[in-house]
Amino acid sequence: MDDWKHDHLGNQIIILSNQVKHYLHQAAEVEGISGSQSRILHYISECSKKTEVYQKDVEEFFYLRRSTVTQTLQTMEKNGLIRRSSVARDARLKKLELTGAGQALEAQIHTRVMQMEQRLRESLTEEEITQFLSITDKLGAELTSLG
Repeated sequence: MDDWKHDHLGNQIIILSNQVKHYLHQAAEVEGISGSQSRILHYISECSKKTEVYQKDVEEFFYLRRSTVTQTLQTMEKNGLIRRSSVARDARLKKLELTGAGQALEAQIHTRVMQMEQRLRESLTEEEITQFLSITDKLGAELTSLG
């Protein structure tokens, strides 16, 4: 009965994606936040080391609608995980920064994520990892070209 699911690449990608999301959601939920909040915390943490991060960056990176990101960021701000700070060059812009609580929470969740990443990598050879990444890049480019 399960043989049919292997006939469709898109279905296999969705199943694998859902498995990863489920694990990440559980890791975040243990800490009292959603999986999407966890991913946004990590994104802000990493990107703010190199440049200022704005809501539009989050929208574009995660392919999310503005309203979705606005709601998520408002919840994170209310819960003391992030703050929005004005930028001197343009008062309309608000950069996103992690609070101390946000940094601590991101570090805890990131440890769990890296444990999952390590387990996934251990199940593949280096050649398989290289192939997998090449294939996902190729498929992503193909889907992007479809519009």
